[in-house]
Amino acid sequence: MSTELDGVRDVWERLGADDPYWAVLTEDTFHGGNGRAEFFEIGRQEVRDALAVLDRHGRPRGDVAVDFGCGVGRLTYALGEHFARVVGVDVAASMIDEANAHNSVPERVRFVHNTSTALPFADNSVDLVLSIITMQHMPPSLSLRYLLDMVRITRPGGHLMFQLPSHLPRPTPIADSCCRASITVLAGPTELVAGSPGRLRLLVRNDGAGTWPPDQLLNAANHWFRDGEPARWDDGRIGVGPLAPGESGELSLRITAPEQPGRYEVEVDLVQETVAWWAQLGSPTVRHAVDVMPAAVAPVAGPPAVTMEMHGVHRDLVCSLFEHLGCSVLEAVPDGRAGGAWRSYFYVVEVGEYRFAPS
Repeated sequence: MSTELDGVRDVWERLGADDPYWAVLTEDTFHGGNGRAEFFEIGRQEVRDALAVLDRHGRPRGDVAVDFGCGVGRLTYALGEHFARVVGVDVAASMIDEANAHNSVPERVRFVHNTSTALPFADNSVDLVLSIITMQHMPPSLSLRYLLDMVRITRPGGHLMFQLPSHLPRPTPIADSCCRASITVLAGPTELVAGSPGRLRLLVRNDGAGTWPPDQLLNAANHWFRDGEPARWDDGRIGVGPLAPGESGELSLRITAPEQPGRYEVEVDLVQETVAWWAQLGSPTVRHAVDVMPAAVAPVAGPPAVTMEMHGVHRDLVCSLFEHLGCSVLEAVPDGRAGGAWRSYFYVVEVGEYRFAPS
């Protein structure tokens, strides 16, 4: 296994072991396995929407489907309502174990743990490969290799349907006169175990001279200070939506305690990514005291303190790759699954006769 795939596997093994449903759809509703009925219904709707694209193009669905990056089976089970055989594939055994624990249709749906850069299927053996909110969490060297292998396993005339971010557009700097905010901590932990996560509930008010624009990489973010000195720079991030002067909005910022116990302050600031921290422009920050306790004092609670990295492959490269392979890109439609900052696309690709098997 490649070192890069090792890293991806380790992150998702831990996420799958600690809070698998939240790890797939990172909304508070799904913490601790809550909201499972809604979780799977969202998957059903996504599959219905995807298959409707094939119907609109007059393309056959076929009989055998693969869900790449299946997690706990959110899309896999939904595909099982439309295909004779469905296989969910994931790099994390913890996710596969959870999916198998609730598999009531093993004659139609099965799950495979795969820790290789090659997919565990014969050439030309499946009709459809579906992948949503999976490849955005792996480096392009892996996502491109998997795309090549998806072509290998798909029959000519079959289809790949996948979502993948393209790029982060360069933001337009917000005028200095608009870069003023009041930040209030409404609620937050006063104690955290070393290395464990917590959340700050924030109220952010626009005190500037103009509306904060959308899609310009404006985030609330935090640093950690100890004895007045920086202890960790750049911790959590949460997007700040468009607010007009005088308007306020509530945010929930996920923070992660430093590994060394002690008395700390969490400083929250606004940042326009790649442009400026607003404290540098004269906007006030806010600090919140947290005692970081040794790990042996209390068990770690909540979702694991790991980072879901985001990666993209530019749309032009993706389309050129499939053209080179003799495939047809039926659609490359903008979508919002990677978050507002990213330009992300949902691709529908028809596999052709010519293909190229990665070595």
